[in-house]
Amino acid sequence: MVSAGGMEYGPVQPEEVQPLWALLDQALNISLVPGWNDHVGPDRFRVLRRGGKLAGGMGIVPMGQWFGGSSVPTGAVTSVGIAPEFRGAGAASMLMKSSLDEIHEEGWPLSTLFPSTLNFYRHAGYERAGVKVVYEMPTTAIDVGSRELDIVEVDDSSHEDIYITYNARAQSTSGNLDRPPVLWEPILGFGGRQVYSYLITGPDGPEGYVIFQQSRSAAHIRVRDVALLTQNAALKLLRFFADHRSTIDSISWNGAPNDLMVHALGEQEAKMTKSRDWVMRIVDVEGALAARGYPAGYEGELHIRVEDNLLPWNTGDYVLEVAFGRGKVRRGGRGDLRTGVRGLAALYSGHVAPVELRAMGAMDGDDATIAAATLMFASPSPWMSDQF
Repeated sequence: MVSAGGMEYGPVQPEEVQPLWALLDQALNISLVPGWNDHVGPDRFRVLRRGGKLAGGMGIVPMGQWFGGSSVPTGAVTSVGIAPEFRGAGAASMLMKSSLDEIHEEGWPLSTLFPSTLNFYRHAGYERAGVKVVYEMPTTAIDVGSRELDIVEVDDSSHEDIYITYNARAQSTSGNLDRPPVLWEPILGFGGRQVYSYLITGPDGPEGYVIFQQSRSAAHIRVRDVALLTQNAALKLLRFFADHRSTIDSISWNGAPNDLMVHALGEQEAKMTKSRDWVMRIVDVEGALAARGYPAGYEGELHIRVEDNLLPWNTGDYVLEVAFGRGKVRRGGRGDLRTGVRGLAALYSGHVAPVELRAMGAMDGDDATIAAATLMFASPSPWMSDQF
């Protein structure tokens, strides 16, 4: 239990669970998935109280996030809400500061969330670090395809193949989540309409999968999850969707900025219907720099000076030495690359290039230092398909 300014931060008590759910429903006015908070579980929620009354609450879900081929532990923040009568009185700031202290104590070097209000989370040290993109396309616009691979409907016994395929894709990109069961269960079936799962296989095993539902109210397929490892898998899935065009008018899916299916199309008929940035916070600079992976062919060192006004243990100078895809970190050095914790988050994920961060005023360093940082943190464009 943490107390400050007449407020207390701590775990949810049994008698507070339903009042907390009601508070969050009012505060957020949305629901990610029906029953989401119950699914996450009250033990993952923290509340803020004043005078015995609930002032706000939030969930913290431990998971991983892939950067440079390594899964870095993160405290994923969900369902943050403050009761209307406590807004503007510092309750939200205390809730976030207390949660970051807890995430640090748990040993998770990152925190990730989808911001309802970007400016507030920036004040807490979060910064835009990647995207979630939704595409939509009419089935009649599919002008390519391939029948080289097999696509077969699968049941619960094939979940392991799905997990392995997802992780292979996630490891090769940047920002994808290392999903715990709390994220997999809604994808594989969380009630509601029938969920269909198909595995795309080649001579050497799975090359992709798709999990989707067909809309009751329209001739539409909404993809719940898709992972493709090869261009042939993308072409096979496009052919599969094209074969639905007698009954299905359109499909939509969450994809990468450089999506394999979009790239395979002969014409630019897949439209980006929604793009939203997620944000990330470096909770432990030394731990975060040591945990991620780096380009396997690069060797060098970078002297970084970090300023963090909220989490004082992060402020200071660091030397990052990279070799054979791994990084070693020690305190000290010259501070050649100077940045705040927000600029470091955007650099760390690969969302913003160092030269762009310098132009934004979020980073400073000479041309040689900026060039070294560019090589060291080179990665695919960071993204995720999940919402939490």
